[in-house]
Amino acid sequence: MNSIKIWMLFLIVLSCFQISHAQQTIRFRGSDGWGVNSRYEQLFNVNLPHYLTGTVTSIDTVTPMPDMSYGIKLVVNCGFEEHDVHLGPAWYILFQDMNINIKDDVEVRGTRVSTGGKVFIMTSTLRKDDRILLLRDEDGIPFWCAWRRR
Repeated sequence: MNSIKIWMLFLIVLSCFQISHAQQTIRFRGSDGWGVNSRYEQLFNVNLPHYLTGTVTSIDTVTPMPDMSYGIKLVVNCGFEEHDVHLGPAWYILFQDMNINIKDDVEVRGTRVSTGGKVFIMTSTLRKDDRILLLRDEDGIPFWCAWRRR
């Protein structure tokens, strides 16, 4: 009878340990391919700035590379040509306090890149009227990546 009580106590203690251990481990989702060290983010070059001003003619989603979640893309008409402008991951952009609509005049700062036969602008800032949407810092690190090196 005592051995049964000891085994029951042992099993209760063991199960409590497993429950407390499970509650202390958290699995983070990551950036869905939009992280600082991703192939996509490695394309951003702070030494090759690109500026354009124009009118938004289209707002759509884009998946820049196969291993990424979708992002938000604008098409901006500069009068003589149209540019695809990648803002960032949809899970970040859609929660910003800024409305962007077709026919809005915008100023875009970023870098012009090419991959997979497609040319587009990776945006660091987007200005609309008197508001600025900050997407990357002066080192090109996206604001949706909270970790920074010291």
